[in-house]
Amino acid sequence: MQSIVTDEVMLREPVDRGVRLVAITLLEDAQKTADKLTSLSKELRDGDTAGNEALHDFRVAIRRLRSWVRAFKPWLGDDLRGKQRRRFSRIAETTRIARDASVHLEWLRKERSALSARQRVGQTWLSERLEAQRSSGVEVALAAAMDFAPVVPKLTRRLDSYRAPVRESDGTARFGAVFAERLLKESEGLRSRLAAVHSFTDVKQPHRARIAAKNLRYIAEPVSDLIRDGGAIIETLKALQDVLGDLHDVHVFAEELVAATEDDRVRRARARDPGPGLLGLARLLHERGMHAYGELERDWLNDAGAPFFERVSELAAELGRRSSRRDREIEHKFLLKRLPLATVDAPSVEIEQGYLPGEILVERLRRVRFADGAEKWFRTVKAGKGLERVELEEEACADLSRAMWRLTEGRRVHKRRYSIRESDDLVWEVDEFLDRDLVLAEIELSTSETKVELPPWLQDVLDREVTDDPEYSNARLARSPVDPATTKEAGDGAQPLGLE
Repeated sequence: MQSIVTDEVMLREPVDRGVRLVAITLLEDAQKTADKLTSLSKELRDGDTAGNEALHDFRVAIRRLRSWVRAFKPWLGDDLRGKQRRRFSRIAETTRIARDASVHLEWLRKERSALSARQRVGQTWLSERLEAQRSSGVEVALAAAMDFAPVVPKLTRRLDSYRAPVRESDGTARFGAVFAERLLKESEGLRSRLAAVHSFTDVKQPHRARIAAKNLRYIAEPVSDLIRDGGAIIETLKALQDVLGDLHDVHVFAEELVAATEDDRVRRARARDPGPGLLGLARLLHERGMHAYGELERDWLNDAGAPFFERVSELAAELGRRSSRRDREIEHKFLLKRLPLATVDAPSVEIEQGYLPGEILVERLRRVRFADGAEKWFRTVKAGKGLERVELEEEACADLSRAMWRLTEGRRVHKRRYSIRESDDLVWEVDEFLDRDLVLAEIELSTSETKVELPPWLQDVLDREVTDDPEYSNARLARSPVDPATTKEAGDGAQPLGLE
């Protein structure tokens, strides 16, 4: 799914509007998948790939919608009542039968070559049983798709408007801030669910973790374009879903095998006994489940997924800050005697930035190189000085930025920036300048009245606050001549990023 929210301005919209705009888009997407599914009804009944994919797409679209509505229910009010939410749940459930049977049938087809001639009797018998289940499930799924499409226009009209005061308060909740809170909550929920998984024989806990992974992914997807490395986060969650989904399918299919075995041994209605084949399939199924659990244990259990969750927490805090500042930068700056020890384990990026000619409006070009080698360009315009300034920033085209870079000659700085998190919404940024002997620390605040408490690690190396000292603005530093004697050695990362 492509990101729905592609403009950062959306983050600063009132939360009621932002939540509804995403919900309307999700409704429209679900309707398109429902229409496609009904148009491919013959292919679905025949078990063709196109029909099965259409059913999958419809199920996913409904689940995305359900996850969004559940997470932002307080801001959707009565416009999506419990009746409608239950309708979405029923659709997801009614399409499950055909989906599960199709997945199991596909696995049986792949494993046929691993079975002996005697065991294939059981494989054939079980395939016929599952095909009957799939056929009945297909009709229910098609009925659900046809019932869904007519309600979409009505729900869209409800979501199209809401009550709001004429004079908007400065305290009105912003979409980005509320979204960041929900993202963090869903992330913590997934982490908790994974912590409850202790063995392969667990059935309920991995299933709950699977649902939590889907909820986190489906909530993050609409805003993924505005999240740094958002695409990588979605892909990581998809991989986790695949592993948990494989484990879930094994558990579900194991129950099907047990029921089939018991049913056959009671009736003994066939001339040839499918029992050996069913036992052979049970062995292969167990191996598949153990492989999936091994991957889960390696990558996620026993807090192996901690780096991922820390990353999501950082991004949630970043989104919260970006939604609250409303094109204004409120920042305290401090001169440090040396680089603090707290930067040793802190994540960092390398920055080279230059300033275009101008006095009242200061336009900056910045290239950021991340730890994984990825690079991004940003174009920023600032006005004002001191604690609170106007700041307008957007990601820029790399080719255009490189072409403009030559205009910044003589007005450049090169630094490494460390991010040290003190809380979910408070991050210190320490700049170690690589082209001069200078270390500065900055903290960005939501309001100018917010008090700053200096952490112990900063107090140990503090020289003084320089928020109101124009000599320590990056734009002024960029114009200051660099003394070669104080420039850091190349081994310390002082070499420019190669922009010329």
